[in-house]
Amino acid sequence: MRKGGDHKEMAGINNIKLKTLKQTRAFYNWELKKKSLTEKERASYLLALKSIEKIIKEKEKAGEKRKHKKFIAYDHREAVFLNKRNY
Repeated sequence: MRKGGDHKEMAGINNIKLKTLKQTRAFYNWELKKKSLTEKERASYLLALKSIEKIIKEKEKAGEKRKHKKFIAYDHREAVFLNKRNY
């Protein structure tokens, strides 16, 4: 596997909704409260939670970036073009 991960894998991650990730995180936290978990199961849940937290942060950050983008219409009739001599 390449260092950056598989592109198909990453595309699948991008399709996961934030709500689903938060529900999964809540389920894993609930499962971790069980006393009957083995150390291997507990380690597996903790590793998954770490990955989920990272993805949630990235999605929330990306959502904030999109929220603040504004569309600025470009009117080519009003644009001022400078030729090379006027610099």
